Amino acid sequence: MDTTKIADNIDGLADREFKTGGMKVSFGSIMAILAFVSTIVGGLYGGFVLYQKIEAVAGLDLEEYQLQMEVMDAKVSGISEKVEESVEYSRDIKNGLKDDLLRLESQVDRIEDMVRESEDKVRTMIDAAEVRFENQRERIRVSQDGSMKELEDKLMGKLQRALDNPLAD
Repeated sequence: MDTTKIADNIDGLADREFKTGGMKVSFGSIMAILAFVSTIVGGLYGGFVLYQKIEAVAGLDLEEYQLQMEVMDAKVSGISEKVEESVEYSRDIKNGLKDDLLRLESQVDRIEDMVRESEDKVRTMIDAAEVRFENQRERIRVSQDGSMKELEDKLMGKLQRALDNPLAD
């Protein structure tokens, strides 16, 4: 087979005319007829598919969808109510905790005041005890000094008498 002959036959195909049913038809007119027929067939197929979809939509049970929508609405409102209740409960808990914290803070302040008062009383008692202790120590020292002086005077007196005693020689 010679490829040039095939190529020449293909090139000359557009100019060739065929005789069919007593009519002369060229290759271009055959292509136009095929395009026209395929457009009509495609349009009919598209119309058929569209008709099927319209039938499917028309056959839908809208009451069932409405019922499902009502059920969903009920669920959503129930959830909404529960969320509102939860928010209110959370707010109550927050306010309760706030009140508890304020009460604890006031108790801590009161206890701190009591501790300060107790510390002040203890310091005052310690200071008073130190003063009493110091006074007592001073009295004991003065008393002891007096007793020592008296004892010393007695001993000196006895010693002097013993020395002055003529019999002691």
